[in-house]
Order: sequence, then C-alpha cells, then structure tokens
Amino acid sequence: MSYNNVHKIISAVCILALLFCFTACGNTNNTAGDTETATSDTAPILKDPDNMPVVTLSADIDWQSLYYERLRSLDIKAYPRCALIYLNNDEVPELVLDTDDEKHDDMLTYVTENGLFTTSEDLMAAEQTDFSYIEKTGRFLLSNKDSQIINNVADKTTGKATTQRSRYAWICYFNGELQDITYYLTEDRLGDGDPYTKISDLTQNPSVSVKADLPTAIKDYYEVDQAKTPEFMSVDGMIDSLKGDRKAPDRKAGDYSGDVHSLVSTYKDVSGKVVISDKEKTLHYRIPQIDLEGEEIEAINKEILELFNEGVAMIENPDRKATDHPGYQTADYSVYGQNGVLSLVISTIGFGGSDSPDQHFIYNIDIAAKKKIGNLCLLNSYGVDPQLIETAFTEQVGQFFTKDQYPAGTSEDVIDGLYRETVEMFSPVDVFNLIYFDDAGNPTVLYRQKQLAGEPYVEKALTLYP
Repeated sequence: MSYNNVHKIISAVCILALLFCFTACGNTNNTAGDTETATSDTAPILKDPDNMPVVTLSADIDWQSLYYERLRSLDIKAYPRCALIYLNNDEVPELVLDTDDEKHDDMLTYVTENGLFTTSEDLMAAEQTDFSYIEKTGRFLLSNKDSQIINNVADKTTGKATTQRSRYAWICYFNGELQDITYYLTEDRLGDGDPYTKISDLTQNPSVSVKADLPTAIKDYYEVDQAKTPEFMSVDGMIDSLKGDRKAPDRKAGDYSGDVHSLVSTYKDVSGKVVISDKEKTLHYRIPQIDLEGEEIEAINKEILELFNEGVAMIENPDRKATDHPGYQTADYSVYGQNGVLSLVISTIGFGGSDSPDQHFIYNIDIAAKKKIGNLCLLNSYGVDPQLIETAFTEQVGQFFTKDQYPAGTSEDVIDGLYRETVEMFSPVDVFNLIYFDDAGNPTVLYRQKQLAGEPYVEKALTLYP
C-alpha cells in the first residue's frame, strides 16, 4: 500500500465520523479543559464486539470455486499477492488481495450465503501501515504506527506555533457479511506534551479522550499478542491450490424444455396521476410474479411486491398521503431464459437525482430446483468462461471513459483513475454485478461506474460481445 493510501483512509474515516456527528479526527489543543478526560489512563469500553451478531457459513459452501474465478479475473501485475485469513468463526476463509501500486487499493473478498463480495480497502501490511487480525474473533486492526501526521498548531496562550503529532488506529469488526467500524482511535500530542487518545464508537457513542498513548489504548480493545498478519503467496500459486479443491466447478442449472415466458405473469398493471411534493406525476407499474412453487420463489415474489407497494397504494388511492416517497415513476419487466435458467429483469425509471436513480433488478432462477442461482452457475449453464466475461468487460467499458464523456478540462489521469476503479470492482462472480443473457445469448452486465462527484457510482448496463 502506498503512503498516499494512508491519507485516503484517514480522510474516509474522518468523513464517517463527521456524518455521525463525532469528533474522531484528533485534538488541536492539549489542555484538560478542551477534552473529556477519563479518570484512568486506559480507555473505557464503548462497545463489546463479542456481543455483536455473528454470521457463519456452512462448511460445504463452494468458496473455492468463487475465489478461484475471482483470482483468475485479476490483473496480477497490480495484485501479485494474496492470502486466506479466518476473520469470523467459521471454516470459510476471507481472501485479502495486496498491491504495492499506489494507483490501486487493496481488496478484501468474502463469501456470504448469497455469493461473493469484494470491497476496496487499504488494509494490507505496508511500510507506513500495519494490518493485523485476531483469528476467528472478527476483529482486525489498521494502524499507522510507523508514520506520523505533523501539523503546525498555534498555541492559544502564546500564539506561537508548536508541533502536533497524530497517529491513528482503526479497529474493525467483521461478522461474516460486512465490516462494522467499531472503534477509531487517534493519538495527539502537542510538542513534548502528554499524549491524549481519542476513542470513538462511530456507530453509537461520541468520542471520549484519555490521557494515554495509542499502544496503551489499543490493548484495551484489541489483544495485540494474539494478532496475526496475513501469510501472502502469489496469485498464480493460490489459483493452483484452489483448482483441485473446488466442490462443484461445473455446476449447471437443471433441464427445462418448456416456454420460460409462461413461468412469469403480470401480477398488477396499474397507472395513474398522483401529486408528489406539490407536483403532478404519472406512475405506471407493471409488476411480475414468478409462477413456480417453493419457499424461495414465494420470498422473491414478496420482495418484488414490496419494491412497489408504496407507489401502487398511491395509484389505487390517490388521496392517500404517502408515508414514503415512491421510489420509481415506472417499472416494467422482461423475461429471458435458456439452458434451464429463467431470467426475470425488472427495469425502473426514477424521478431523477441521486435519491431515486434508474435501477434494474435481476432474478436468475434454476427452473428445476426452483431456486435463485448466482453468476457462476449462470455462466456455467450458458457455457461461458467467467474470465472471458471479465476480459470483454474490461475492453468494452472503456468506451465510457473517454475525454468527450467528461467536462472540458478533466485530466486524463482522473479519467483513467475512474476507469481503473470501475474495472477493479467488477468481477463476474461478485454479487454486486448482476448478469443475464438476452434471447441472442449475449450477456448483459449491470455494474457500478465510478463518477467524478456526487454518488460514488451509478448503475450501468452493458451488453458484452465476447
């Protein structure tokens, strides 16, 4: 990880702290009157990670196939090393991807019951930053113990500039599905004065300050002596080790010889004019339901209805005052399917703006099993190599990252960075990216495209021709 990435983390955490109305970004003064000082030199516990809900996965989940395909899609020049670690208390490991290239972020990949997730994080061991974890407890630590941020701060009494030294530690908890930030600690000291450590629980409590240095404060939250660091190996080596361990690398959907269009019907088709924020709008929803039996199908149909309940209620009773703003102006659906797969694609149009964007919802169903399937099974059913999808995506998405697509004066480096981040976050087996095949057998992917400002990404649909 590069030195610049350390500052990116600090900025991101500080923004989170501001959003939660906390003051986790350090003191500017070193007087007791400026802080709420604890009575002891150790930090009080704000939240107990041991009491957080824990998600565990069955040992028979085919995580080897998911990681195998994820690694095959990597640019190994940017990500030459990886490691398996056990964060939460089950037998399914998490995958960390390390980079030395300052243009890239490190990545954490993990498996849930719904599939594979990848997040870009600055996590790995590096010259300026340490990453460690306590095995099967869910706790991991990011700290910059080998570097300091130095600012010149004017003393309130004398008006003379003095030096403020700040270090940070970011203690997180991983419950098997996501990362919850539990504590963010900063150590500040002015000149040669005593250190003050601020500890913030970014989810519940405001920060408190204690008269202690950072290593002392960390020990009250994180068992340093039990911590491990990842044992990295080459990506090629990891691919070889996973290849033979895959449980169901060729899994495909079952057979079906009927008409897939007959498996979906219109549950409701409603339209009408309603008044929203003193403006008249026309809502039109054509809502589908899947005509198959089974608990999972029932849950999907219920989920679809709940997406549009508020808008339907407003149409059917225009005098009704909405408790929630209806998410979409229109919704319609299309049905595709081959090779035992039913693909239901719901397309919506929002009201404009980041609060209600256009969006798609895709449900790929194994018709014989009456269950939703992930991208890997879908690609296997169509006989398409995930790496082929990755390559086609990387090449074809570049058309959206040219100078004529951005405001005049946008530098090529900025555009290249947005392209790189978009490509980096795409994986054909990641649940963030939805895939379906049209009637011609071409895959369409819904992915997240990085933007210059505002929302960090917008959803885009791209039909690939591999």
